Amino acid sequence: MTATAGPGFSQEAVWRPSSRAFFVYFVAIAVAVFGPLINPAVGVPPWVGLLIGLAVLAALALRRFGQEYRADSRGLKRISFWPAVTEELPWPEVGEIKVQRGLTQTFLNTGDLLIHDKKGVQRLCWERLADPKGVKATLETGRRIFAGGPAAGGEPG
Repeated sequence: MTATAGPGFSQEAVWRPSSRAFFVYFVAIAVAVFGPLINPAVGVPPWVGLLIGLAVLAALALRRFGQEYRADSRGLKRISFWPAVTEELPWPEVGEIKVQRGLTQTFLNTGDLLIHDKKGVQRLCWERLADPKGVKATLETGRRIFAGGPAAGGEPG
């Protein structure tokens, strides 16, 4: 989180995807770039491996630096910079917040938050967050303050 909010969310809290969450991309870059150099028998020219590595690096940069997640007194937002898209969910409409992560994400302490509305429809997905359980606790507190929702931990998740 780059800006912390006080107990009353006096500031806007901002989260970005964690670099740790892109571990698999880093491995893919290393395999693409160094694989043809280490084992020429693979049949891929080194310049092709370098191009593939650069393409994966561009995808990583776009996913890592191309979006952010915000919580303020009005509600929750997911902002993508390219393509430019903003998704919003006001606090009174926020329903269940679930943490979703696999084995690798658990080891790296990263994960996704799935944010549903009161009807149970998934409205926002905050991807690749560091400490997703801590972010969920912060959002549950904000929901309790602004929407009069259940206390943090009042719902399974």
